Amino acid sequence: MPTISDPRFKEADLLARAVENVFRKLIRFLVGRISLVKLQEMIRHIYVEETEQKLRKDRPGKNVPLTQLALNTGLDTRTLTRVRARLETGKQQYRRQFLAELTPESAVVEAWAGRIARGEGEGDPSVLDYGTDDAGFEKLLRSTISTRGITSKSIIQRLVATRSIEHDRKGRRLRLLVDHYSPYLSDDEPNIINAAFSAISNLISTIEHNVEAEQDERLFQRHAWTFRLAPADRAEFRRSLREMLEQYESAAVQKIEPWESDTYGNELVTAGVGFYYFEEDNK
Repeated sequence: MPTISDPRFKEADLLARAVENVFRKLIRFLVGRISLVKLQEMIRHIYVEETEQKLRKDRPGKNVPLTQLALNTGLDTRTLTRVRARLETGKQQYRRQFLAELTPESAVVEAWAGRIARGEGEGDPSVLDYGTDDAGFEKLLRSTISTRGITSKSIIQRLVATRSIEHDRKGRRLRLLVDHYSPYLSDDEPNIINAAFSAISNLISTIEHNVEAEQDERLFQRHAWTFRLAPADRAEFRRSLREMLEQYESAAVQKIEPWESDTYGNELVTAGVGFYYFEEDNK
């Protein structure tokens, strides 16, 4: 049997290592924000959608048979039929349900808020007791979450941390404070995350282009780093490079402005450069 060092496996091993490195850092960030179940579902749908688009591009004017999709995705045709149906019909409704169930706690909030909107239950539906099998919150969990091992205590802790509920420990009651769940722990976190993933998306677009492009058509893509930075110098090193990057950013803005069109439209192109600093412990 061929070993991993066999030349036939070197390219596959390089790709697998690169993907694992990117996924590991992405998943490290996603823990607590998107459940593994929903992440798998999202990846499956995106993979099928992108595969179909690529096959249509390779075979213009022709339908993409399920057998070809199965070959390129590794999914069976029954699964592909279900995924295709969700992509083609009821996309908005499906997306709303998907977003509402990104995590177990988001599914709980969505179900709870839905009951309030429908006026279900006795008394104030925004308040539920907890702590026993017959308590309102425990009943809500059983009707909402099917995953074993998730306790009411862990859900309550997360909902308190994200300011989704008010927790009355003495009275053993919970009050819902929001009409939808947000995993963000601070007011500026959504903007930080949006900027971060925009930068990631732009870099991946550059990499994707460079892999396919001829040598003279590749976009500029460089890194400069050291493996030998003393921990004691970290703060000063950060400050020094930040000053340099801020100067480059100002210069880039001045360089871009004369090229900007006075109008907006889908026929225009988004283009630019990115600046960021990174560091990792050598462990």
